[in-house]
Amino acid sequence: MRAQAPKGELIYIASINNTIVAALRLSPAGDAHLLRSMCVSADIRHNGIGSALLNYLQPQLNVIDCYCFPFLHLQSFYENAGFLHCQPESAPQIISDKFYRYINNGKNLCLMKHQQQSVLK
Repeated sequence: MRAQAPKGELIYIASINNTIVAALRLSPAGDAHLLRSMCVSADIRHNGIGSALLNYLQPQLNVIDCYCFPFLHLQSFYENAGFLHCQPESAPQIISDKFYRYINNGKNLCLMKHQQQSVLK
């Protein structure tokens, strides 16, 4: 199977023994970026794979404006990766418009923005 990311998007993966176990997308959104579609294989969740992937991305996240829309139950996970809750009014319109579209479709999400840091907590 072969997949191609939309133009400008970056896909990051974590693998174990040449098997992809986690992935995420970093999508441009105007002058900012949106961290999207983070997924860790269900059978190995809660073992630090997602945290390690986000820790690997810290140098890149520290030099861009990056937002994410995590499910509410994942808010503390993203806080540990340097994201803080923010109000839609403080985000670029392209980000807040996407966020409101998800919320209006019944998604139980929050809006978070990455804050510069050197390592995960």
